[in-house]
Amino acid sequence: MNRIAVVEDNENIRTELASCFRDHGYETMGFGGDPGGGIPEEVSPEENSPAEAVLAGNILSWKPDMILLDINLGNLDGFLLCRLIRKQSDVPVIFVTGRDGEWDELRGIRLGGDDFVRKPYSLPVLLARVERIFQRSRAGSGELRVGEAVLSLARGQISFGGRTLELSPKEFQMLYFLCLNQGRTVSRDALVEYLWENKMYVDENVLNVNLSRLRRRLADVGLQDLIRTVPRQGYRVEAVNES
Repeated sequence: MNRIAVVEDNENIRTELASCFRDHGYETMGFGGDPGGGIPEEVSPEENSPAEAVLAGNILSWKPDMILLDINLGNLDGFLLCRLIRKQSDVPVIFVTGRDGEWDELRGIRLGGDDFVRKPYSLPVLLARVERIFQRSRAGSGELRVGEAVLSLARGQISFGGRTLELSPKEFQMLYFLCLNQGRTVSRDALVEYLWENKMYVDENVLNVNLSRLRRRLADVGLQDLIRTVPRQGYRVEAVNES
């Protein structure tokens, strides 16, 4: 049985998430605002490590298979916590947070996060993302590979044929999500929901403009065929090899 650590200072959200994943066959542990829940109210002067280091140790000592991590944890910083966890473990981390800036997501991924889910979230969507991460196998730490193209999570770049393309936050988001689902067709609605969360306020043309710009830039490094349109269904990323 896979173990999921829920790191969240809001007790109601922490309980909801832990209960949801427990009902779907996962073993869960909440790390929250009470001293026994994983986040110490204070760290004694004798401690040489900050509170985040103490919490990271508590979480990892439970040996989770995945961590759901908020960014704003009272007086603690989820970004710093993720960095400390990454120094000790490659356990998958999904940020589940009310922070909704593009740079917040980019920073989270570059620090080693595997996904970024904004509140308010859909529990079925969150479950699907967790299950997808458990299912997929990584080719290498900090990278997603699609054929001979390499997406660097740490640098926000894609490389192919000896050439490298620096990606904007939105370009990185699009490619990251499509590459996670490589070989599968991603619907327009799923892509819009991932990129902007609330698709009610996003004009359909916004996605078209962003995808067209990304495709033009990918063509500069020989990846003009990386993102394929599946008529009436969506988009698919497939392996592109050097000729």
